[in-house]
Amino acid sequence: MSATEPIIKSCYLIANVSCYEVTKDFSGLIISILIAYFTITFAFKQLKKQHQNTIDAQKEESKRSTKIELFKEINQLLEVSGTVIREVNSYCMGKKYSTPNMISEIGYEEYLGLMNKFGQALLAIISKVETHEIINPKLFKVFRYSLQATHHDLLGMQFLENRVQVLENFIYLTGNAQYYLSDFQVCMQNMAYGEIFETKISHRVTIDKSFKVIVDDPVKLDKLMTYFLKETNWGKNCTKYENEALQIYHS
Repeated sequence: MSATEPIIKSCYLIANVSCYEVTKDFSGLIISILIAYFTITFAFKQLKKQHQNTIDAQKEESKRSTKIELFKEINQLLEVSGTVIREVNSYCMGKKYSTPNMISEIGYEEYLGLMNKFGQALLAIISKVETHEIINPKLFKVFRYSLQATHHDLLGMQFLENRVQVLENFIYLTGNAQYYLSDFQVCMQNMAYGEIFETKISHRVTIDKSFKVIVDDPVKLDKLMTYFLKETNWGKNCTKYENEALQIYHS
């Protein structure tokens, strides 16, 4: 081989063929394969993303439908129980204002009849809300606690000797229960229809801040939960029984 003769290296395993010529001849095919690979990979990723989006959309639609159906179901019960509670409230208000000095009392037998009506209305709602708590655990639990605290005070009135105070307590408890029912209905409507109509109903605003308002807000719900568990007679009683049980079974 002369010094001036160009050196052409053959491609591995292919004699007398340069790597350049091999690359040149197959470059089009290689590029086509790479394009096809990336196209197919991208297409599969897009399909997977679209499939996941479809599943997420179906899941959200299912949640929305469930909320709407549940709202209708619970709202119907709230209307029925609310009617009973309003009847008891109206009866007690009428009794109080039936005398010029507004001093009236409720006898024990009368108390038992009103307590049964009011109590059954509360328990029906408590049971229904508890079985559907998974929809919004914190909101449903706080609403249930508010009614359980009310029911506890209702039962406790049987030990009051002051029958005038019994009437006052009935008016207070039935009025408070109606407020809680109204608050919960507002929260449920916002949950079920808020996204559909792109609006929300305003919650109740009280002048007297000692009155509690149930609002579907995590921070406010935490405060309400603490209030019902720590400051109400029902909550204190629950804590007492829990502590007694712990002492018995851990002694």
